[in-house]
Amino acid sequence: MLSTCFIKILPGHFLRLSYRYATAGLTVVFLLLTGCARQPVLEPLTSPVSAPSQTWAWECERNFAFVARQEGDAMWLFLPGQAVQLPRIKGEPGNRYHSEAIRFQHQNGKARLELTDAIYEHCRNNVQTAAREHAKLNGVDFRATGNSPDWILDITLDGDMQLVTGADHATLVFATPEPLILENERKTLYTAQNKKHQIIIELVGKPCRNARTGNTRAVTVNISVDERKLKGCGGALH
Repeated sequence: MLSTCFIKILPGHFLRLSYRYATAGLTVVFLLLTGCARQPVLEPLTSPVSAPSQTWAWECERNFAFVARQEGDAMWLFLPGQAVQLPRIKGEPGNRYHSEAIRFQHQNGKARLELTDAIYEHCRNNVQTAAREHAKLNGVDFRATGNSPDWILDITLDGDMQLVTGADHATLVFATPEPLILENERKTLYTAQNKKHQIIIELVGKPCRNARTGNTRAVTVNISVDERKLKGCGGALH
């Protein structure tokens, strides 16, 4: 699993540092949101390719993996220990991005990365990881998923909570409220409403196993939307 660290460098996009979650006021909240596991196969419910920016999680030979993020004519590469921005080379076939020390290109679901000391070819995109990295780069702090119907919940602590459900991708958006933290019960509660709907989100700090995939996440998630109940699994996006 990729572990990407970020600092804010572009409007709306982040290069996330590991100490972000250690700041005062968030520590207790994230006692429930620690741990890593692969995302259920239903991700992405909507393809990141349809967004103004695009994100890939390339997996190459020799267990080398990295994240790429296209922003207009620039490509950000999040490599081990560094993040670099490459301009697009116009007039050449395929999607080619070069700097003095790094060359990158992708086409037809494959990518090639040329560094000063190594070349990685035949890299392939991991769609599940790409969906998670795309959300993370968009500033999402916590993601949960569930089935029957399929749904995805994204929580941005300093922004919105977005719930996407069903084959029609029905989307509900709520401003993220201050959470109610029940530390003794290892629970975090979010209660919010918009003009038409009310939502209650309960995050329970106990492992949760996705029945469809068998994957285990760190947090059990219970959601009430008006009269509807949703259950699933989630975790913090580190």
